[in-house]
Amino acid sequence: MRFFRALFLLLVFANLGFFVWAQGYLGGQDQGREPQRLASQIEPEKLRIVTAAASSVAAPVASPAAGLACRLVAGLPLAEVEAFKAELVGASVEVKTAEGTTSHWVHIPPQANKSAADKKAAELRALGVKDFYIVQDEGPSRYAISLGLFRSEAAAAEFLQGLAKRGVKSARIEVRETPPRHTRALVKGPAQLLDRRLPGLVAKMPGAAMMECP
Repeated sequence: MRFFRALFLLLVFANLGFFVWAQGYLGGQDQGREPQRLASQIEPEKLRIVTAAASSVAAPVASPAAGLACRLVAGLPLAEVEAFKAELVGASVEVKTAEGTTSHWVHIPPQANKSAADKKAAELRALGVKDFYIVQDEGPSRYAISLGLFRSEAAAAEFLQGLAKRGVKSARIEVRETPPRHTRALVKGPAQLLDRRLPGLVAKMPGAAMMECP
């Protein structure tokens, strides 16, 4: 009985000794202990606390385009548009569509020759019509007799009715489209470039004017 008790105590002490050795208390297993691994992995002096503000990457803020300007040039001759653009390298030139003019021509169609036109003119004078002229220029309207030019069709029609009351029966209305000779341009670019180049360019074109964009 004593033998078994001694054997039990021996086993208990043996287990305790193995536990002490395994935990490194005796210095033999330092490399396997968790505190030792932590000490070898972490260097406290190199730690740095990073705040949320410091760790976030600041997004680039788009600054408004500085030094840009816009100018409106009115009365720009159509024949000068390409040369105008060539003088403004570095700027954007947007040409606005220009509208032509529509007119209504009251006239007597072209006569066969000058003698016939003069005869028709004499008839008009006899009827009390004095404001007219015979077209002398070469072209399809030569020897026509011009009686009046009106912007609106209503005004031309009213004038034609007045001629009919006087006895002028051969007068007609012809709609004429006159192509535009001028246009407008929006010029956008560096303010320094526009202020340096535009005034001189506009000054060379009679009737042209420069102003701020609307």
